[in-house]
Amino acid sequence: ALGHPAQAQAAAVLSHAERLCGDGGRIVRAQWFMASVHAFAGVHLAWSRRQGDAPHPFVCVQVPGELGAPRALLTADFWIYAP
Repeated sequence: ALGHPAQAQAAAVLSHAERLCGDGGRIVRAQWFMASVHAFAGVHLAWSRRQGDAPHPFVCVQVPGELGAPRALLTADFWIYAP
């Protein structure tokens, strides 16, 4: 995570999403709004550490300007399937 600060932020967001998923649930779509699309490599690393080779159902959008929180590199919107 030292080389990819977005990885630490994405790992925290994914951790919260996984708790919402509960047993058997999964993320079926992830929209990542990024301060810079170049930081998406960190998001991909965080996803791979949690999901292995599972496809990453994502859209990545670079936003104009800063995100809402200080030093935020990303914000996310998930669709979660929970049986």
